Amino acid sequence: MSNPFDGKFNAFTANLSTKNAQAHAVEVAAQSDEIFEDKPFTAEFQTVYRVAQFGQTISQIVTFSTTAALGIFATMHLVPLWWGIWVAVPIGLLFAFGVERVKRLTLRISCKHFLKYRQFGGVGLVAVLVMCVSIIAALLGANELPSIVYAKPGRSVDASTVEALTNDLNRVQGDIDRTTAKLAQGSNWVAENRTLPRLQRQRAELMEKRAQAAKDANERADIAKAEADAERLASIDKMKVYSVGTAIVAEVVFLLSTAFVFYYLFRHYAESKEASGLVEPGPDTGAKVRYSVAANLATNDNRKTIIVNDARKQAGGEKKECAFCKTPYIYGHKKQLYCSDHCRVSAWEARTGATLKKGMKLNLNNNKA
Repeated sequence: MSNPFDGKFNAFTANLSTKNAQAHAVEVAAQSDEIFEDKPFTAEFQTVYRVAQFGQTISQIVTFSTTAALGIFATMHLVPLWWGIWVAVPIGLLFAFGVERVKRLTLRISCKHFLKYRQFGGVGLVAVLVMCVSIIAALLGANELPSIVYAKPGRSVDASTVEALTNDLNRVQGDIDRTTAKLAQGSNWVAENRTLPRLQRQRAELMEKRAQAAKDANERADIAKAEADAERLASIDKMKVYSVGTAIVAEVVFLLSTAFVFYYLFRHYAESKEASGLVEPGPDTGAKVRYSVAANLATNDNRKTIIVNDARKQAGGEKKECAFCKTPYIYGHKKQLYCSDHCRVSAWEARTGATLKKGMKLNLNNNKA
């Protein structure tokens, strides 16, 4: 006899499997869209931009520390007094702050001139010079830091043997003094006269032993200090490799991170200008800001295509001449320069010499048709 609930159970499991398959399909579609969909540069590399900002901050902390160390060492060398540290620390910090501040400012201005106007100019040379000063100062400071971390070892002498011999020598000297006093009084002259030379011989032997013990202790102290100095120098040389290497890596990371941050900000600036339809001329050369049209179009799927035969716009709008095909059209807003996306893309291709992606151009042609 069959179970009456088998049919319901089978239907439930089939329905559940269908829902799980649909959910899996939706999840895979979302992942594929996230990975392979064309996105603007600023959206695609947003995480990289944040990592670059973090790397820029960390690397500049390292270079600031080593540059400040150089300023402090140089000032203390010029002012070798007990109060020199109180002058050296603020001077070193101000020196490091000034170098890092000027470095960031000149790099920002030179990146603007290079990315926006394709010019290097004098400010680029200043940026390169300041960057070289920063690198040299950071490396010199990193080279001097290990000598502060590893302090000079002191010279310690083991004087326990010398102290013991000194105590014996003092005891024998006391016996000699008492014997000499008895001889002066004339009591038991023969016995005391025999004892005195023996005590004097003991004193001479102890003095010789004490001198030899002191010599041995000083030699051991010199050997121990020489070994400690050699170990310190070996540790300093090893740490110099790490500290200088860290300074070099920090400068390279700073340069790469700063270059990407400024390029990312420039792309954001360009895409925002393209979204508003504005073209900004350069100062003397007449150069124009270069835009990423393909990336911008990929993020504006919800924007309606601007075409000439849009019935909604022809219901009483004002006309202006297209900046590319010179055809009069009814514009949707005052900042609009082109009659359609086709003309906007064609103008971008003519201006930049680049070619828009085939898939993006096909979508535009379909929208125009």
